[in-house]
Amino acid sequence: MSPKKISQRDITGDRGIALIHSIVGEMGFVWNATGLEAGIDGIIEIRDVVTGEMTNLIIQVQSKATSIDFISETTEGFDYYCKTQDLDYWLGGNAPVILICSKPATNEAYWVSIKNYFNDLNKRASNKIHFEKDKNRFDVNARNALIEIAKPNDSGVYLSPLPKTETLISNLLPIKYFGEKLYIAETNYRSRKSVWEELKKLTNSSIGGEWILKNKQIISFQDLNEFPWNKICTTEAEGFDSTEWSETDSLEKKNDFINLLNLSLAQKLEPYVRYHKDFEYFYFIATKNLKPKELRYKSLIQQTKRAVFQVYRRAKDPTQVSHYRHSAFFGKFCRYNALWYLEITPTYHFTSDGYRTFLFREDQLIGIKRLERNPAVLGQVVMWADYLQDRPDLFNQPYPYLQFGELEKFVIDAGLDDKSWLKQEEEEEVKTATSPENQLLLFENENSI
Repeated sequence: MSPKKISQRDITGDRGIALIHSIVGEMGFVWNATGLEAGIDGIIEIRDVVTGEMTNLIIQVQSKATSIDFISETTEGFDYYCKTQDLDYWLGGNAPVILICSKPATNEAYWVSIKNYFNDLNKRASNKIHFEKDKNRFDVNARNALIEIAKPNDSGVYLSPLPKTETLISNLLPIKYFGEKLYIAETNYRSRKSVWEELKKLTNSSIGGEWILKNKQIISFQDLNEFPWNKICTTEAEGFDSTEWSETDSLEKKNDFINLLNLSLAQKLEPYVRYHKDFEYFYFIATKNLKPKELRYKSLIQQTKRAVFQVYRRAKDPTQVSHYRHSAFFGKFCRYNALWYLEITPTYHFTSDGYRTFLFREDQLIGIKRLERNPAVLGQVVMWADYLQDRPDLFNQPYPYLQFGELEKFVIDAGLDDKSWLKQEEEEEVKTATSPENQLLLFENENSI
């Protein structure tokens, strides 16, 4: 009598079942092997991973494991030919059926929904399934797709989302330092223009614009007791702790403080970024020769670059300039929980010659805003945040009246499965939006001051 044997093929098949069992367990679902079977190796029952509640939603599974290459296998995919008898059996029942082809030795598994795949009659005629490795990989990321297959269209079943923490990158740039003192002194001048004219007569040195002329007084982060301010003011300047303005509940003092911050921001950004009074945003000015300008900066992951000034030519005549586009942002100072932030909202400035506003500015802005998605907006926020950082060296000292920290980040106890809600997006957009550097939360100004 010959001894009983178990073939290597049987071992491979058993390992394929074990691999499926393991992956289903990672998903938080329940796997039940059928034992005696005629084309179905096991059943997956959907379980709510948050509450633990069983749903009685099932998917039947046929496993096909191998220790060699799949048919027509490449790095991108492979083929599997179904027997007509098997297909008739799988398609004839009332439960969804998935086919899982695996290589247990390398922990590879790929799947398709039989009934969905063979909705196409041309595919049904060939009995062939083509697996795309990236698209059809059977792993924990297939969880939501299995839920959709298992749910009847009219079931109304709701399953709790997977527990997930998520780090959100805001568009809030915290102020880590502003002028420690505010100086106030009396003056006989009545307009900023007249003050500037007198300052130019007194000195050839550059005098910053971080000062307010109000009620016959000058208010500034600059020490007004020093030259040339002592020639402009009629009284000795009185110094105050800046927190008296930054932490006050007085609306007048708050507004004065915000005004000084805005003036300081404009001074800090000179000479390459200027404030546009009509549109109330900051923008990169044109280069002297009107050639494109790229800005290198550190993104959330690596060093990168972005065009901050570039030329666009006419489609019908590329020798003619259509317009120039300048990177820009709206900046608003806000106070949240006693801390001050600069809220950055990216936009663009358009000119016809690098200086004069482009006649069709609004059309260009609407068009680009329609095309840009969350990752593109985030990239601009990160660029501006990086540009606003002070990097002192032997030749450059940090701007003394306004310095910023890193973009504010928030960790929340709930998150979205990006691959699910973006499944209708174009493939490249999905890859961009789900990359770790591209999670952005843009705040509204409900609590801004």
